[in-house]
Formats: sequence, C-alpha cells, structure tokens
Amino acid sequence: MIIRYGKSLDSARLKRDLDKTSSIAAARDFSTATKPGPLLDSCPACDSPNATDLATIYGFKYRECSGCGSAFVANPPESDAIEAAYKSDYYTAANKILLANERVIDYRLDTVARPKVQFVVDNLTTSKRTWLDVGCGVGEILAAAEDSGFQVLGLETNTMEAEFARTRFGIDVRDEYVTPDTVRTYESRYGVISLFSVLEHVSDPRAILRTMSKVQGPGDNIVIETPHFPSISSFSQICFPEHVNRMMHPPLHLFLFSTNAIMQMLRENDYEPCALWYFGQDFYELISTLGVLHPQINGSRLHEAASAITNAVQKEIDASGFTDEML
Repeated sequence: MIIRYGKSLDSARLKRDLDKTSSIAAARDFSTATKPGPLLDSCPACDSPNATDLATIYGFKYRECSGCGSAFVANPPESDAIEAAYKSDYYTAANKILLANERVIDYRLDTVARPKVQFVVDNLTTSKRTWLDVGCGVGEILAAAEDSGFQVLGLETNTMEAEFARTRFGIDVRDEYVTPDTVRTYESRYGVISLFSVLEHVSDPRAILRTMSKVQGPGDNIVIETPHFPSISSFSQICFPEHVNRMMHPPLHLFLFSTNAIMQMLRENDYEPCALWYFGQDFYELISTLGVLHPQINGSRLHEAASAITNAVQKEIDASGFTDEML
C-alpha cells in the first residue's frame, strides 16, 4: 500500500492569528446546548465492549476503544439532535468563515482540494470518470475533480453550503442522503465515491460503508478522509478540554478513527485499501491552544518563529503516527 506523509499549508491564510477565544466560546455554547444520550455498550466501529475514558468535553464522554483503537463519544445525542446540529446557525456561521468565504476559497481549491484529488487520480483502480461526493460541502473537491475530467455530482443537506457550491462552481448538488432506500439511484454509476469529513459525524459509520459498497462494483474506488487517533491534537485537547473548537468537538465529531478501524471497516465491505495519506494541523493546534492560555504569545517573536517552521514540524508529526487527519 502506498503511504504518504505531510502536506504544506499556510494556516495564516485560512486562520488569521492564534486567537481562537471567540471560536472556543461559540463551540462550547453549541456543544453544551445539545443533550447527551445514554452511554453506549460497545464501540460502534468494531463492537468491542472494552474502552477506557479519555476526556469529558462539554458534557460528552470520549473513550478509547480497546478493540480498534478509535476514540468515540460514548454518550452521543439522539439522531434528530445530530441532524439539527448540521442545520444550526452555529454550524452554518462557522462554515461561512472557514469554507464559503471568497477570501479563502481559491486558496482552498488550489492547496487543499487539488492535491487531494490528484492523490486519488494517482491511485485510481477504476476506468470510470464519474465522481459522487457525499457531504460535498461548498464543492471545492468536486470543482477540482471536474477540472481533472470527471463528471461530478454532490450531495449536501446544508442549504448554505449547497448553494455556494452551485453558484461558485456551477456544480450539480442534491439535498439528500444516500440511504438503503435511495441506493439504487446511484448503483453502478460512480467509479469514485468520496466521503470527506463524513464518517466522524455519523452514529453508525459501518452502515454508511455498507450502503456505499452496494452502490459500487469491482475496481471502483471509495475515498475517505477522517480525523485520526491518536494525535498530538487530541492529546492537547485531552489536557485542555475547556479549550476545544475542532477535532474532539462533540457532538459534531463522534469519532476520531484509528487507521486500524478504517482498514477493518473497509475490508468488512469488500474494499481493499490501496493508498493512505497522513497529514494534519497538530502543531498549529498546539501553539494556538498555548496562545489561548498565554495571550502574550500572539504576535510575538515566538509566534513568528513557530509559524515559520509549522510545515516542517508537522511533517515529522505526520510521519510519527501522531497526526490528526488521514485520507
């Protein structure tokens, strides 16, 4: 299997400074307004009943599964509360800043989306030039895929993001889910199905992969990007659980998957992993959390020096196995 480490990223282009105080406050208010559910008996990723406590973040209990090594929310909210979260003012407002933003969208297209699409193209096992992106967000992945010669379709239930994808990139986006009931609509049509930042948000990730496997045939490709555990980012958040606004952010991220868990779930559904890319923002997460704890860091020479070596340090973190993202 092909394994790649590291991805250059100028965090300052996407996030102006280290001051995430207001973002943390908004994340905390959002999370604490959502009622946790009952404790689970087992890990949804592998059914193991054995897990150890990691941290309680905004009322939600993260545990580490002893079976597959993933971190998961052990008291997730009811499904209607999860669905409401993705149509909430908080979620929409945050993504207007991070994603549906003319100041950053071209940079995201060139430095975030295009390299991921090229990684997929370099490792394709299908001859079909058709791409379905489930949870397509603001559409930058499909825009890059279309530029690479694919016929594309996006599925997105957040109205703001779907409209941005349509108007900014001219992409066909449908407001629907792929479910066992709608699966025939997509059967045998898509050589590539992608799930970028999707599996960590759903209460039953294995069910999603079962549905995808029914849509695709031999040689077709599935592309998954998820948070990775263990990571420097998660260790930082376990140490400072009152300063979380990404990664271990409940109830949005119900899972941070281990590599083993993803591989196991794929093989359960007749997929054979062929390529893996580790990259993250752990070093940025660490220094930005320090910037909250010690505001004098912001704009200091330490901040300037840390920013200058962020990509070099992050690449070492990626190669060590403690990165916070995998594709």
